[in-house]
Amino acid sequence: MIRDQKMKLMEETDDLFRRVWKRYQSFLMLTSSEISVHQMIFLKFLEHKGTCTPSDIAQKFGITLGAVTGFVDRLYKLGLIRRTRSEEDRRVVLIELAPQGKETLVILEKERKKKFGCLLHKFDGLYLTDLNKSLEQLNKVLAELETELETELKTEL
Repeated sequence: MIRDQKMKLMEETDDLFRRVWKRYQSFLMLTSSEISVHQMIFLKFLEHKGTCTPSDIAQKFGITLGAVTGFVDRLYKLGLIRRTRSEEDRRVVLIELAPQGKETLVILEKERKKKFGCLLHKFDGLYLTDLNKSLEQLNKVLAELETELETELKTEL
């Protein structure tokens, strides 16, 4: 019986995480923005990385090169990124933020900070401290499980 209760609680927790994450992403994005949360995350990656190749992107985000092409094409058409050819090897495509992409990130970040500030004012410091501790603990457990799973997979091969 306890196992069934724990499983039900885990399913409720999983459902709650999904609903909260979806609402959190929606809340923090500009309503007038033409880009998705995933595209914003990608633009932030480019801001941090500078210039990268489609292979770098595929590896970082765990997606296929075909998916990268579609993703990059959409952002290119919006004028948010630039595609150039490498001087050393003309077959290599280099991707970087365009000036409009940088401007978009500045606007999105300013709006995100404003909305995040509104969100934080709804909670007291003790609640936020407890929430952060719980999320850190969850993150630690997930990292440990991820490492265990990787080790298991390597030993099976």
